[in-house]
Amino acid sequence: MIIKKRPIITWLLNPDTPGFQDGLTLAKPKNFMNLQILKDDLKYLKDIRAMKPKWGLPELVMPSFKMAMEKNTPAFEKIMPELFKEFSETDECGILMLGNNETLVYGFGDGQLNLWFFIEQNSHSVFHFYAGYEYVENHPKLLMTDSILHDDNLLAGTIQNRIYEIGIRFRFIAIYLAVKKHGKVETVIIPQGTYTAIEGTPLEYVEKKKVINQTGQEVIIMDSKWFRKIINDNDIPVKGHYRMLNKKNADGERYQKKIYIEPYIRHGYHRNAKIEDNI
Repeated sequence: MIIKKRPIITWLLNPDTPGFQDGLTLAKPKNFMNLQILKDDLKYLKDIRAMKPKWGLPELVMPSFKMAMEKNTPAFEKIMPELFKEFSETDECGILMLGNNETLVYGFGDGQLNLWFFIEQNSHSVFHFYAGYEYVENHPKLLMTDSILHDDNLLAGTIQNRIYEIGIRFRFIAIYLAVKKHGKVETVIIPQGTYTAIEGTPLEYVEKKKVINQTGQEVIIMDSKWFRKIINDNDIPVKGHYRMLNKKNADGERYQKKIYIEPYIRHGYHRNAKIEDNI
């Protein structure tokens, strides 16, 4: 697996470098008036960058970590306003690298989550939009320039679909931080420029567990114990049931006999999980 360079990350993590990073570009809006809006929104991020916030290392979200998030989504969705409040009080911010070539730059503050959305294309970080998200009386509210939302070159699908997809990314960030804080998380720091083996991988996947980081800085890989090695240490009640048992008769011929298994308690299990082929 190769973690490629993303210009937006290089730019954010080097705040003393003047101007903008080579490869950091704007998407071409259908509405020409939106070009200035994109420039202003990127300048807003530049002003924040100059304040040197604690972005931390960029974090690469593995498919296994997404699975852990999906398991916890129903519970965290119920307390989403509280999560926004919690993360705003600590001014949480960071950089998420997703496997579909998306880079999410985010920051909480004043009960609101701000997001700058980039798509990685041909070694360029292409800025598509900036938006905010907050909860007013426990109802989500998207804060976004209307002309950007309606620009077909910046976003795809119906307007309702665009609002839905953007909302998913905002809630994804909040759930990500909640799982990171409260879940069984494994973090692996990948130094730049050398192959790094991720421990705990079954031997049959030995080639797939090596990662090379070409970003120019360290990257944290977010993984989950639940999906690196499946661990269930709970007592699991097993109901009584019938099963077919293979047997041999006196002539050595095989046959099956139906037997009844009494109810019992299974004391957990450990097994290796499947390893992702791609990110």
